[in-house]
Amino acid sequence: MFTWGSKYLFGMSIAAFLAAVVYGLTSGGGIIGVISAGYKGGVGDHTGYGLLIAVSLICLVLGIVTVMTRDGDAEDMSALVDASVPLSVKTPASSSFWAPLSAFGVACLVVGVAVSSVFIYLGVAVLAVTGLEWAVQAWSENVTGDDELNDTIRNRAIGPIEIPMLGTLAIAVIVIGISRVLLAVSELSAVVIASLAAVFIFGAAILISKSRAPRQIVSAIVTFGAVAVLAGGIVGAAAGERDFSHGHESDHSEEGDHSEDGDHSEEEGDHSEEGDG
Repeated sequence: MFTWGSKYLFGMSIAAFLAAVVYGLTSGGGIIGVISAGYKGGVGDHTGYGLLIAVSLICLVLGIVTVMTRDGDAEDMSALVDASVPLSVKTPASSSFWAPLSAFGVACLVVGVAVSSVFIYLGVAVLAVTGLEWAVQAWSENVTGDDELNDTIRNRAIGPIEIPMLGTLAIAVIVIGISRVLLAVSELSAVVIASLAAVFIFGAAILISKSRAPRQIVSAIVTFGAVAVLAGGIVGAAAGERDFSHGHESDHSEEGDHSEDGDHSEEEGDHSEEGDG
């Protein structure tokens, strides 16, 4: 019944759930809360517990999909649908990085639930773009038997909106991640971090555009940058925003001092007039 792949995924799901239970108990949660995922009682630290529960659910879903597809084995699928001729399985024509990008979107959703709601919107946007791109690629690879023609069809179908859509998504990731860091550090540190980030992004864009590096290397650089920005955003959001009220308080205090000085001067003037009278 269970395939080799599903056994591995189900085992990972159980291990992640047990790790979430242990982490929740050691971080201040109750036994009922950590078992019921917070439905009854506390779960301790929300960030770590939420990440482990998300890993457990993702592995569970992937394990169920693996059981239903029989690890993608053509003979097993043919026997399952009672096909007289074994089903032919067409291998993907090109590599795809939509799977890790989907994992990035799910991570943003989990972080948004535990830390800041802005990451929820980011995760929804990432998953929407990824779903569209992945669906178009899966459709285009089976339109005809010619891989080059399929690639041309894909480019014509989604090419006009692909670059603007991915560019907007990349900008949103950078802005949201770095903004959380800038809001958490001091004013001077924010200026330094923003300057270094701008130099790094501009330099990386020039190197990628001028170099002839393979697509795998470019994808690895972009992935590393996205993970680094997300990690910085998580740390900044968890640390919280710095206090912006000092300047306003000083202004109000100065205005109050001036008003008090004015009142004292008026009182002194009144006393002097009474003395003269």
